[in-house]
Amino acid sequence: MADEGFSALKVDGLVTEVGTTRPTFYRRFTSVAHLALEIIKKKFGIGTPVDTGSLYQDLLTLQREEIAMFSDPILGKNFPGLLEAIRNDPCLGSLYETQFIRPRRENIARIMNAADERNEIDADAVDIDFICDLLLGPVLARAFIPVGAPLNDKLAQQTVETVLTLIGIKAHP
Repeated sequence: MADEGFSALKVDGLVTEVGTTRPTFYRRFTSVAHLALEIIKKKFGIGTPVDTGSLYQDLLTLQREEIAMFSDPILGKNFPGLLEAIRNDPCLGSLYETQFIRPRRENIARIMNAADERNEIDADAVDIDFICDLLLGPVLARAFIPVGAPLNDKLAQQTVETVLTLIGIKAHP
C-alpha cells in the first residue's frame, strides 16, 4: 500500500507476501478494498478526542491530524482507489461511513457541544455537518487535486479560522 498503492493490491500478491492462502484471506476479508479500509482505520483511527478548553485549539488539533493523515503516503496512494471501491460496494460504503467518517464527524460535534457548554458558541445555531465539510474540503482538494498548494499547518489554521468566522467568533491562537 505504501509503495505502489491501491491499484497494485492483488489477493495473490498479498497472500504470497504474508505467507497465507486465498481461502484464509477471504475468510477474513471480502475484498482487497475491505483489507485496505481496515489498514487505513488501524493506522489513522477515528481522530483523537480533544478538549483543550478552547474551540480554536480543539479544532486546530483535529485539523492538524487530518492534514497529517492526508499527507501520509498510505492514504495518498490508496484513498482514491478505495473511494472508487466504496462507490461500487454498498457494504464497504456503509463500513467506511459508520467506522471511519461518522466517528470523525462526531468528534467535531463533541467539540462544538463542549464549546457551547463553555459559552463560546451556541451549538444549536451551528450546522455541524457543514462545518465538517468546510474543514475537510480544502484538505481533500489539496491532497487529491494537483494544484501545487501545500498541505501544511497554515492550511489547518486557515480552515479553522474560516469556520470560526462563519460561526461569528474571532480566533484566538
